[in-house]
Amino acid sequence: MKLMTYNIRYDNPEDEGGQWRWAQRRPHVIANIQAQAPDLLALQEVLAEPLAALKQALPAYRFVGVARDDGIAAGEFNGLFYLPAKFALIASGHQWLAQTPDQPTKFPGAGSTRIFQWARLRERATNRVFTAVVTHLDDQSQPAREQGMAQILRYFAPLLAAGEALVLAGDFNAEPEDQAYHQAVSALQDAQLVAKTREMPYPGTFQDNGQFRARPDLTTKRIDYWFVTPNVSVDRYQIDVAQTPDGHYASDHFPVVIDVTLEAQHGEA
Repeated sequence: MKLMTYNIRYDNPEDEGGQWRWAQRRPHVIANIQAQAPDLLALQEVLAEPLAALKQALPAYRFVGVARDDGIAAGEFNGLFYLPAKFALIASGHQWLAQTPDQPTKFPGAGSTRIFQWARLRERATNRVFTAVVTHLDDQSQPAREQGMAQILRYFAPLLAAGEALVLAGDFNAEPEDQAYHQAVSALQDAQLVAKTREMPYPGTFQDNGQFRARPDLTTKRIDYWFVTPNVSVDRYQIDVAQTPDGHYASDHFPVVIDVTLEAQHGEA
């Protein structure tokens, strides 16, 4: 199955002097998703209007997720689109990355309210079960990133101990040197490192110059990831750098796409 994570960027009136806001980027973000045609799509920085546009453009998918500021529709969604033709939804849920995880709150010192969303799915073709998780860790507070990652791993520890497959995606605002990354790979595998094949036109996933254009001096940071349990075989890893006809990128983040196979789990012959 094909999995895709994509930070589509919030609607910022300052992007290219107001000429590269969501209204201009919308068709290109949608085209990127449709070209990849993932079975499961993890999204970050999705405001209410972009979410409505994506639902309209992707009618074959179902969505699970809530907005981080109020648990309903205020602020950014971290959500999951999945194909019901491929997967049956068993359960879903979310927590705020905070000391009060059932309320829209944030860690002290964090720049924003943060959340993680999960969905437990059954792959119809194999009847194998896995859990998909998406998050967006804080960009301003190292302690908040570390506490957020620790909370996610603690929440899913029983599932990991039981040997169930899990995939964790998102914008972690953490390069591989960051402690939050080291926390993640202490329990899960970095999909890029275990992939059988890799397509990486750039080493990073985030364009660090804020110009949304391909250029010789473009610098990138690796902060968007797929992490997987060992029973998820990663056949291919791709950083998708598709451009518009005039050389723009649809977001300041590149989509990260992996092709995976769920291996036999505990209790299977």
